[in-house]
Amino acid sequence: MNKKILILAGAAVIVIGGGAGGVLWKLGIFPHHAAAKPLVAPPKPILFASLSDVVVSVPDDAGDPPSSFVQFGVQFSTYDPKALTSFAAVQPIIKSDIISLLMTETGKSLENPATRATLAKDCLDISNNVLARNANYTPANPFNAAYITNLVVQD
Repeated sequence: MNKKILILAGAAVIVIGGGAGGVLWKLGIFPHHAAAKPLVAPPKPILFASLSDVVVSVPDDAGDPPSSFVQFGVQFSTYDPKALTSFAAVQPIIKSDIISLLMTETGKSLENPATRATLAKDCLDISNNVLARNANYTPANPFNAAYITNLVVQD
């Protein structure tokens, strides 16, 4: 008889424990492995390549002789650390092309926000094209944005 009582008590504990465990699982206290949230990869850090200390002389208006100085700085963003190394290797070429681009502007044109937006896009195109042409960089267009960080026109 003692054995029957012990067996019934053990069975009761198992049934009650299983029921309580089911309730706790349903309430979310015990994790449900099948419905675990998928792991989300952390976002890639944004990296920047800088080009600063670009100074050129420009005319105030088209047809005038150069009489103003433009101080210019730009940063290019990427998610690829290899792009920074490649950028450093060809930076003189990028700087030269950007100087040539700036020398086509005038003091008055640089006051226009649309010109600055076009200038940022053109600088981005220059950096990506120089990397592709001179560093054989793949995949194409490692930089995804250009940010003008300094633009001062001084008479």
